[in-house]
Amino acid sequence: MLIKDITVLNSNMEPLEHRNVVVKDGRFDSIGVDVVEKDPEMVIDGKNKLLMPGFYNTHCHVPMTLTRGLGEGLSLNDWLTKKMFPFEGNMTEEDCYYGALLGAMELMAGGCVSISDMYFHVQDIARALYDAGMKANICHGLSSSDPHERPESLKGWRNTVSLLNEYRDKKDGRIRIDMGLHAEYTSTDNLVQAVAAFAKEQGLTVHTHISETKKEHEECKLRHGGLTPVQYFYERGMFENPVLAAHCVWLEERDKEIMRERKATVSHCISSNLKLGSGVAPISSYLDEGIRVVVATDGAASNNNLNVMEEIHLASLAAKGAFLDPTLLPPQTVLEMATVNGAEAQGREDCGVIETGKKADFIILDLDKPHLIPKHDILANVVYSAQASDIYMTVIDGRVVYKEGEFLTIDRERVQYEADRRVKRICSQMQGM
Repeated sequence: MLIKDITVLNSNMEPLEHRNVVVKDGRFDSIGVDVVEKDPEMVIDGKNKLLMPGFYNTHCHVPMTLTRGLGEGLSLNDWLTKKMFPFEGNMTEEDCYYGALLGAMELMAGGCVSISDMYFHVQDIARALYDAGMKANICHGLSSSDPHERPESLKGWRNTVSLLNEYRDKKDGRIRIDMGLHAEYTSTDNLVQAVAAFAKEQGLTVHTHISETKKEHEECKLRHGGLTPVQYFYERGMFENPVLAAHCVWLEERDKEIMRERKATVSHCISSNLKLGSGVAPISSYLDEGIRVVVATDGAASNNNLNVMEEIHLASLAAKGAFLDPTLLPPQTVLEMATVNGAEAQGREDCGVIETGKKADFIILDLDKPHLIPKHDILANVVYSAQASDIYMTVIDGRVVYKEGEFLTIDRERVQYEADRRVKRICSQMQGM
C-alpha cells in the first residue's frame, strides 16, 4: 500500500506534511518525502487528509450494543434489576457474537483498532472480533459471592483458560487474553487472591473496575477496615501484575501512590461516568503523578455509543470545566492517551505510533470539511472539531477494514438483521418472565 502526499502525525504527535507512506507485510515500511513504491497493490491519494494512529478503547463491554437505550431514565437499581440483568440473562453465545460484530462496525467506523473487553461468552466475542479483523484484549469479568466457592469451578475461569489455549500461539497476536475480575464488591477474598496468583503465573494483565462511584469506594472501606478498593487489591497481591483499572473516579493519595509504583493503568470513561452521575476523575493529577491514563467508552448501555473521538473530546473539556483550568488535558495529551498509551496498556509495544517498523494500525481523516477549516492547529481540530464521520479509512495490521462507509470484513446487512431479530426475541422473553 502506498499513501501519497499525506500529513502524518509522528510519534511526537507533530504533523508532518507531504509525506509518502509505504505499508508492507502489516507494518510501516517507509515514511518520507521522497519515498516511492513500485507497483503497490493499493494507492491512496493523501491530499487534504491526515494519517494518525488508530484509537484504543481500553474498557468496553462490546455485546452491550444490543442493550443500547434499554431502560433509560430509571434509577440505577431499577435499571439493573428490571432491565439489564433480565436482558443479559437471556443472551446466548450467538447473541454475543452478533452484538460484538455490531460493535465492531461502530468501532472501526470510528477509527478504533483495538479494544479491551470484559463480558461473558468470551469465546464468541473473541471469534467475532477476530473475524472482523480487529485487535482485542478479551477477559471474562469474574465474580463470586460465595467465600467457599472454588474459583477454578467458575464458568468464566474455565473460559479464560480455554481462550488462553486457543489464542496464545496465534502468530498474528491480534487477540490477547487478560484476567478479568469484575470488581471488589462482586468478589470474595478467595477469588481476588486466586485471580492475582493465576495472572502472575500466566503473565496476564488484570482488568477490573475500581472506585467508579463514591458509594462503591466508601462501602469497600467499611467492609475492609478502611481499605479502599486499590488498597484492598494491593494487600491481596493483585498489583503484582499489570492492572488495567476502569474508572478510578475516587482515588485517594495512597491509591495513587500504589498505582504509580506498580505501573498500573487508569482507563478513563468520561461519557459513562457523566451519564451515570459517578463524577469526573481528576485525570490531569494522575498524569502529573506519573500514572498512565488511557481512554475508553465503557459499554453502549451506559454511554450510549462506542465513539472514541467523542471520548477524547469530552475528556479534554470535562477536565477543564470540572477543575476550572483551561490548560488541562491539551490535545496532544489526550490523543496520546487514546493511542500509544492504550497500546502500551494492552502490552502491544510495537503499536500505537506512526513509525517505520511498527504495526500498521492507523486511520486516515478527511480534512476537507467545513468544520476542519482553517488548519491553525491540526491537533486541536482533531480533538475539538473532528467527528467520527470524518474518518475516511481504518487499517489494522496493514489490512483495510473500513473505507468510505464500507466494511470490508463484515457483512453489514447480515449483522444488522441478526442484531435486530435477536433483540426482539430477548425482549419478548423478558415480557414473558
